[in-house]
Amino acid sequence: MKKNLEKHKKKIALITGGGGAIAEAIAIRLENEGYQLLLSDISLEKMSQVKEKLNGNPRFFVCDQTNPEEIQNLIHSIQKDYPEISVLINNAGYTKEGPFISQSIGDIQRQIWINLISPIHITHGILPLMLKRNEGAIVSIVSIGGIIALADSSLYSAGKFGLRGFLTALFEELKHTKIKVSGIYPTAVDTPMLLHEALNGGTALNWVNPVQSPDAVARAVIKGIKKGTLEIYVPYSDGLISRLVAVFPWLMGKLSPALLWIGKRNQQKWLKGKGITNTNTIH
Repeated sequence: MKKNLEKHKKKIALITGGGGAIAEAIAIRLENEGYQLLLSDISLEKMSQVKEKLNGNPRFFVCDQTNPEEIQNLIHSIQKDYPEISVLINNAGYTKEGPFISQSIGDIQRQIWINLISPIHITHGILPLMLKRNEGAIVSIVSIGGIIALADSSLYSAGKFGLRGFLTALFEELKHTKIKVSGIYPTAVDTPMLLHEALNGGTALNWVNPVQSPDAVARAVIKGIKKGTLEIYVPYSDGLISRLVAVFPWLMGKLSPALLWIGKRNQQKWLKGKGITNTNTIH
């Protein structure tokens, strides 16, 4: 009887940054795939809003991913209560726009902790649980910003470049196991964070290509869980272009004037579609 109960246990997935628009889209798709959901976020209110879109009852973990103690508390809770966890989604992300010299020490620490150090810590705590059963998937939302570095996004790029390197190495370390490792590399995604960037000096280069929906990212996450593809680009065409620029980084400087013109035009259209016409802060 006990074996039958264990056999029918739901698969378990943890989503960090669990109160955001991308997390919501991922949660909906994972719930449809039959997963029991664990959400972690600094905001209980935002996680509660995500819950309203779900049929089940996800468990919430309030966690500030700039706080090492809170990160360890999250890890210990998962180790104790959900040792059979099968999926980790490192989704939490943060950016503050502006030149590097304008960033405070606190800004530096916040961006590097959320975008790089905390997902490494959480992966370090969850991976042994997966290795014990020799099954699982670790999927991290990186960004095209982890392949191409843009002006006024130096700290964001530093964190995302580092996360890409970590995932690549981890993929190689685990390739002889049944643990899948994937990074998702979307261009700009239609989220409150993107809107904040648009209204607070974020680069118009984010709008060179069409803004992606959170569900497009969620579909890529499901692909990562099932196939374990190391890098998944959203959309695929941007992955080709970005990797070319990564090989020849000087291309960005040459192309920037034309790309900025296109980006500003598309950004204005995107904001207008949201009913925003006062765009004096756009760069």
